[in-house]
Amino acid sequence: MKPAIAIIGGLGEMGRWFSRFFREQGFTVLIGEPGLTPTCAEVAAQADVVVISVPLHLTEAVIAELAPHIRPEALLTDLTSLKQGPMQAMLRHFAGAVVGTHPLFGPGEATLAGQNVVLCRGRGEDWFTWLHDLLAAGGAKIQITTPEEHDRLMSLVQGLTHFTLISLGTTFRRLQADIQAMETLATPTFRAVYDQVHHLVNQNFPLYAHIQLLNPQNRLTHAAFAEAVEQLRQIVLAGDAAALMQILEENQRYFEQWQNSDQVGQEPCSTKNNR
Repeated sequence: MKPAIAIIGGLGEMGRWFSRFFREQGFTVLIGEPGLTPTCAEVAAQADVVVISVPLHLTEAVIAELAPHIRPEALLTDLTSLKQGPMQAMLRHFAGAVVGTHPLFGPGEATLAGQNVVLCRGRGEDWFTWLHDLLAAGGAKIQITTPEEHDRLMSLVQGLTHFTLISLGTTFRRLQADIQAMETLATPTFRAVYDQVHHLVNQNFPLYAHIQLLNPQNRLTHAAFAEAVEQLRQIVLAGDAAALMQILEENQRYFEQWQNSDQVGQEPCSTKNNR
């Protein structure tokens, strides 16, 4: 008999996405949302697998609230963009099986095929294997890592990328840039960057804000970025072409080490020893 799956936050975008996915695999899916009957606690108590899919900044509080209601033999997992805080909360408040999950795609994707999904081991190898195999059978590319390594890498993959795009958008706004005029002179590079800025300003603001605020690794990443920007600014103010070319050459040498290596084209989280 297939386990019943409860998705807490099942009416959110990713909650709906995974509700559909699980139902397509033949599972019974229960939806928990504030204000609905049965309550989130009642839904969690009925399920064999409880998936937390609520806003990032609410995740740990929801885990603490619902954990006492979850069956001891059940699996508790989450879909959040950070892993250290949610994993610690799940392991602290629930004595049963725990797996951390981060789907590295948005709700606009039609299927799981080819999508990266991070799994973090918490507790309970049987449930970990079940979830791993279920997602892999759906076509996901499973990336297994620790919560600490996940958040360190996501500080670069998401934290720095979003930080840079927010900074670019803020600069355009402060300079009262004429976007239409810039588009008439757009280079391919500008078009690619501008499209990313435009995409970000139309996204889920609370999610993007809390990705910046709740990952402790972002402090180091932001500081390194600010230092790089200030160094370049001072070089430009000094009119020092040689210094600027030296930085470009050093960057080139850094990235050359990744060319034609086994690392190129792979995702940042290792898939070795994935069972």
